[in-house]
Amino acid sequence: MDFNMEFIIYTALTILAWTLSLSWLLPLVTILKFSKTCRNKWFSWIFVKVVGPLLNHAMTKMRKQAFNRLKDHLGDRKRKAPLEILEIGIGGGANLQFYPENSNLTVVDMNPSFLTYFEEMRQKHPQVTLKKAVITMAEDMHEIDDDSFDVVICTYTLCSVVSVRSVLDEVKRVLKPGGKFLCVEHILYPSSSWNSMLQKFANALWTIYFNGCTLTRKTDEEIRKTGFTDVAIDKHHPKDMWLVVRSQIIGIATK
Repeated sequence: MDFNMEFIIYTALTILAWTLSLSWLLPLVTILKFSKTCRNKWFSWIFVKVVGPLLNHAMTKMRKQAFNRLKDHLGDRKRKAPLEILEIGIGGGANLQFYPENSNLTVVDMNPSFLTYFEEMRQKHPQVTLKKAVITMAEDMHEIDDDSFDVVICTYTLCSVVSVRSVLDEVKRVLKPGGKFLCVEHILYPSSSWNSMLQKFANALWTIYFNGCTLTRKTDEEIRKTGFTDVAIDKHHPKDMWLVVRSQIIGIATK
């Protein structure tokens, strides 16, 4: 399928989504808009049970590439001390399969509805020791000490936080000197592209159905502004990802 036809199809689907959401689906939209509890339960279910399976191949490929890059940055680990990892935004535990042996994991998520799905997945990955699960916004992780983690992981989460800058400042605070921040995220297409216009058209509705997930962020630019000693960001456009979230990055930053 060529780009123009694909764009037309996605535009038509977005128009249809808006039409249905302002008519038959308006009660659901209203509930999701005004009830945080319903949004949390809805999003955890739809992300793990619907979006995950539909995009599993594409998202797994991106995650695998990201963790391979992290492995290169960490070098040959021969130390006996566990690797201290903080994951922000646990989802259904999709990253657990990529964590190395002898990993201590602390998780932060603002949505408690994900914990059940995460715990089910964790039972399949005994190489990871869960130290603590903290239900809080990543913009204020005061429960976590400064300079306490070797690695902070954040995949498909910065799209949904209230303040990307505040989260990145917290990431930098909790990392040990020389620690690594690994990020996989979808971002806004270049502003001159038709795809960015489609993202902006879909965004208001998308944020309701996907619990604050935003299509129009320039997360790569925010990472570069945070003050890490080194930042390496690669852009990707996986063909098997939905068009509105196909513009993606894999980033590794060093404190």
